[in-house]
Amino acid sequence: MPQLADPVANLPRLAARGPSPSVRGAQSIDRAAGLLRLLASGQDRGTSLRDLVARSGLDRTTAYRMLSSLVATGLACRDPVSGLYGLGVEAMSVGLAALGRAPLTQACLPLMKALARRTGEHVFLVARSGDYSHCLHLEEGPRPIRAYAEYVGGARLLGTGVPSFSMLAQWDDAAISEHFERHRRQYEAHRLSIAKLLRWVKQARAQGYAHINAQGVGGVGLAFVLGTTGTAALGIVAPAARMPRSRGAELVAAMRAEMRRFGVGEPS
Repeated sequence: MPQLADPVANLPRLAARGPSPSVRGAQSIDRAAGLLRLLASGQDRGTSLRDLVARSGLDRTTAYRMLSSLVATGLACRDPVSGLYGLGVEAMSVGLAALGRAPLTQACLPLMKALARRTGEHVFLVARSGDYSHCLHLEEGPRPIRAYAEYVGGARLLGTGVPSFSMLAQWDDAAISEHFERHRRQYEAHRLSIAKLLRWVKQARAQGYAHINAQGVGGVGLAFVLGTTGTAALGIVAPAARMPRSRGAELVAAMRAEMRRFGVGEPS
């Protein structure tokens, strides 16, 4: 199987502010924000002080002092055994507060409405949260399906929904295998083996998007980079009878066109 050196290198990117020229008098804030971005990018396993120094360009004393301040405020935390740093409870609290009026939903709502009108199908917006995807919004097509609306606000294991699968497909095979073992029971409950999962991943990589028909439901999913460290995805889902392979490519072309039109995604 092909391995992806950079899991998001070929994804469209949400037009969002990343590191920018420093505002006068705000250098310390810029540096702290940069450290938080680095912590977020390594949140799954933690990040060492040495790595943070090397990647931030700060000297060790300055980096340590700023990290200590972030730990004191709860925005960062340090594992007492490994010494690795990660985002803290306060950072999680801030992120959860943002979900009340999610900026990503506000940015994607116009294009989702346009896609629902253009395709006549349901359009989902999901964002990755660890091993799961969180459904932020569903823009319904002209034929509402109650079961679909029940997913909004909930979490699903990556790979068990079409949009979330497009995010999982960005991982390399080793990471996907580890992920599968962590959640083997849930995958087996969905009749998914690691062989089937990797077969679908290979197809998604070759196509540049996910297209899955299973258990009477079909859909396409297109992942994109969220900010500087996150991943999100748009998906169009319908009964499998309305999702032949030939239509999948048409729907993804429409998704990409609307993303460009509304400035939500830009080519990497």
